[in-house]
Amino acid sequence: MPSFKVNLEVLRDALFDRSLSQVGASLLEIKVTSPLKITGLTLTPTANFGVRVFNRADDKDADRVIGGKDAHIPFASQSAWLEYTLAAEVSGKIAFAPAALTASRELELSDYRIHAATDNAWGALNEDLESPRTFLELGDVKKLAPGEALLMKLGGALSASVTFSWSDVLANKLAEIVGDALPTEPVSVKLKSGLETTVGLKITDQFSVIVSRNHDGRFRFAVKKIASRNHTFGIEASLGVEVSAMPAIDQVVDPLFDAITAKLDPQKRIEKAASGELEKLRNDLRKRIAEAARWKASTGFAYEYARIEENEAIADFVLLDDAALADNYALVRAGDFATITDALRKDTGTRSILRYLNESSLTRRSSFGFTLGIGKWIDIAAKDESVFRQTTRTALDGFRLVVSRGTRKYVEKGIPQNDFEWVVDLKAEMETFARKPTTLDFDYGLHLLVTLERKALRRSDLQRMLDFAAMWDVRVPPADELAEAIGRKGTLRVQLLFEREALVAALAQQPALTSWADPLAMAMPYLSRFPQRRTFDGRRAAYRDAWRAWLTGAPIPQFDFPNVLTAVEKEGGPASFRWTAGQGHPQLRSRLDEFLRGTRALHAAMTTELAPEAIGDAYNALQAFWSQRLYVAAAGRWLLDRAPSTTRSMQIDLGTETITAS
Repeated sequence: MPSFKVNLEVLRDALFDRSLSQVGASLLEIKVTSPLKITGLTLTPTANFGVRVFNRADDKDADRVIGGKDAHIPFASQSAWLEYTLAAEVSGKIAFAPAALTASRELELSDYRIHAATDNAWGALNEDLESPRTFLELGDVKKLAPGEALLMKLGGALSASVTFSWSDVLANKLAEIVGDALPTEPVSVKLKSGLETTVGLKITDQFSVIVSRNHDGRFRFAVKKIASRNHTFGIEASLGVEVSAMPAIDQVVDPLFDAITAKLDPQKRIEKAASGELEKLRNDLRKRIAEAARWKASTGFAYEYARIEENEAIADFVLLDDAALADNYALVRAGDFATITDALRKDTGTRSILRYLNESSLTRRSSFGFTLGIGKWIDIAAKDESVFRQTTRTALDGFRLVVSRGTRKYVEKGIPQNDFEWVVDLKAEMETFARKPTTLDFDYGLHLLVTLERKALRRSDLQRMLDFAAMWDVRVPPADELAEAIGRKGTLRVQLLFEREALVAALAQQPALTSWADPLAMAMPYLSRFPQRRTFDGRRAAYRDAWRAWLTGAPIPQFDFPNVLTAVEKEGGPASFRWTAGQGHPQLRSRLDEFLRGTRALHAAMTTELAPEAIGDAYNALQAFWSQRLYVAAAGRWLLDRAPSTTRSMQIDLGTETITAS
């Protein structure tokens, strides 16, 4: 704290003969009327100064420094804390990239002092104010005793970074990267595991920065997002270096370039090489790959950042080596968390990460769709779970920024040939604050992911997933090109990603109920023994008429196949049409009707001014149809019939390498 005089005589009678455990929470709220200076900063003479005591386990600290989950200072009944807070408008260079902001900024500084609960309240107050402290002075940080903290709140920009695998970049954007180089032919790319990229970001927002000292004497730093004051919010992604110098990018470009050129006629390849077209192709691929990485970083970071509640940590770490305090303090004060996270990756002996974007690790695995790691938002151990969250940030003037997330996950075990895991993720997020948000202020997207894990992949597993991927319009290579995967431990994934334009196009039409005949037929369980069930084309031809009849209430036609499949259908057991349309999915019709209601509701939300709550109503109707394999498979196909221009891919993760097709 700066040096200034405060008249505390109004507190003498209330505190003089009482211990800290005996006084109320809020002790003082006053105006400071003399000009203040702190380390080159000038504060307005109308600063607010407050004193509060924490002496009970149920005392609530809005900044979550004391007490509560993940608090910097755990409450202890034998102790009490005095928090001194100074709020003012300040001019001068503070922190968090101020050059990009106005010269005058609002600043709040807090000092948490620990005392014995039995200490005299009047004496503790006077003793603390004889040596005020602030986050802005390294010397004050060094004076922190175990169980104490310094806090600073301000608006500004901090730097951060995210690290994810190149194979996840390709899974989202391979078709766009390839572009018109191979407009119709399938292409698959194999990358070594461990190939990663780090993308830098700049986040402009309101933050609190905290340094504390734990009971082991270690310094702990954290940055949190807080309530907005002036609607200043934004995320920018940058690779930080020239595209040609990006780490490992040639290890991505080379196999993709080879996969594309291998499809060319040998004579044409020679001609294109001579004309310089192949070199241009290589350069174009490099630029598109870099752009895909930027998209992944900015989309994923925004997705994760939006889910972080106010006063929850964006980044949080413990310093293990006090000799590095000055350097780390300087980085934190400058808002340079990109350098800090890079150091955390390379040197685990100096710092210990507690949290980074709601994770305890820095590198993101399986960062599919819009997210940098979907697993943490749902209970992966659960068989069936649906989660919808709508969070609102409210600025001091009442403007709001709303983010909606709906995720449905299902694990289907014990049903022949259907042992998949599914995740469907609906996002709707505002990018700017609005006085009265409506559903037109949101950006929307839908992601569908199916996963099959095997300790030893069988040929039938590969053929089944290739057929499934082809049903979702992935240009899959022949099974023989992927023969190396047979017998190895692996995870196969197929995904669809509908961004806003594709999603609104898919929902714009009001199709007849019979439009589901083909998707439901194609989604019938895969049975390798029968040609009519071995491919989605075979299933469509064999069962579309039966589904059309079922949908319209007409008599189901008799099945007459030139093999034992006819007997399977007559018996009506598992995987038969009668079982699939009846006992196996008794709620199919009601859930299909509810899904169609949800598509109409979501389209209305995307095209009409409605209250943000309408997004939750749409999700609740849609998610009923995301509960089983048949439903999700058919829904993906049905959406593709209406919006073919969307992202789709198949990925085979073999541990040491990953193969991606799109």
